Amino acid sequence: MRCAALTLAIPLALPACSSDAAFEPEPTLETPGAFVAVDDVDDVEGEGPLTLFRTLDTVTLPSDTVVFVTIYNVNPRTWEEAREMSKSHEIPIRLEIQLVSSTPLVARPYRVVWWRSLTAEEQERIP
Repeated sequence: MRCAALTLAIPLALPACSSDAAFEPEPTLETPGAFVAVDDVDDVEGEGPLTLFRTLDTVTLPSDTVVFVTIYNVNPRTWEEAREMSKSHEIPIRLEIQLVSSTPLVARPYRVVWWRSLTAEEQERIP
């Protein structure tokens, strides 16, 4: 009986895993796996249509950062709609891989609307 009680008490006395306590930064445009919505039209910010893409990787050059993205074949009208679309694992793809300069990209209104880790298939797209 004592052995059973001790076995149950040990896990309760141990500290949490370090990964549980680790600070997780918010994903950015350059974070692999980030879903980013960009307002491509000069209208009211975030009132669409928005372009939705996913960051696969980045390369930093002396004068710019090149972002490797997958562009999705959807047209969300709001940031929230883009976020909801991003949660699906079945988003239709317009372009599997596209290289985009971050300089003109960040000149437009954009938001990281969702994040999840890249799948093996998505990682294989990266040249």
